Amino acid sequence: MGCSSSSNKQEDECGHQVDYFLSPDEIRIVRESWAVVALDLPATGLHIFTRLFEMEKDLKKLFRRLMSQTESGEFIFDTIRLEHHATLVMKNLGQAVDNLDDSEVFSEMLVLLGEKHSSYNVRPAMLAFLWPAIRDGLKMRLGDKFTVETELAWKHLYDYISCKMSDGMSGRHKNSKKILFK
Repeated sequence: MGCSSSSNKQEDECGHQVDYFLSPDEIRIVRESWAVVALDLPATGLHIFTRLFEMEKDLKKLFRRLMSQTESGEFIFDTIRLEHHATLVMKNLGQAVDNLDDSEVFSEMLVLLGEKHSSYNVRPAMLAFLWPAIRDGLKMRLGDKFTVETELAWKHLYDYISCKMSDGMSGRHKNSKKILFK
C-alpha cells in the first residue's frame, strides 16, 4: 500500500481509490483517533508545524507570509498567523477524514489543494518532509493510544494525500482525470 519512491509507480498508484491505500480497519482507526485529535486542532497543528520547521529549517522560506520582520531584520513567525494556518491545515485533514468514503470528492479536494500549494512553490518532493511532523503531532495528541497500527493507518492515509496533492502540483490530473474518476 502507499506510494513508492518511483515516480512511474506513484503515478500508477495515485490513480487508485483511497481503499487501495487503506483497509476498512485502517479507516476505522483513523476515524477513531481523529475524534481525539479534533479536540484541540490549534495545539496539534502548531505542534506539527513547529516540528516541521525544527526538522526542515529550509522550508521556513515558503512561509514568509506567516512571518514578521523584527527591527534587526530577522524574520520570525507571527504566532497568531502560524496558529491560524496550522488550524486550517488540521481542519482540511478533518475534511479528509470525513470524506474517506467518497474517493471522488476526496481525490478532487486533494488535487485542488496540490494546485494551490504549487502556487506557493511547494513541490511534490517536499510533501515527504511533513509526514514525520504529522506523526509526532499525532503521537503527542494521542499518547498511549498512538499504536503501531494507528501510525500505519495514518501513514497510509498520508501516502494517499501526498499522491493526490502531487498530482495537483504536477498537473498530471488534467490529462488523467477520466482515469482517476472511473
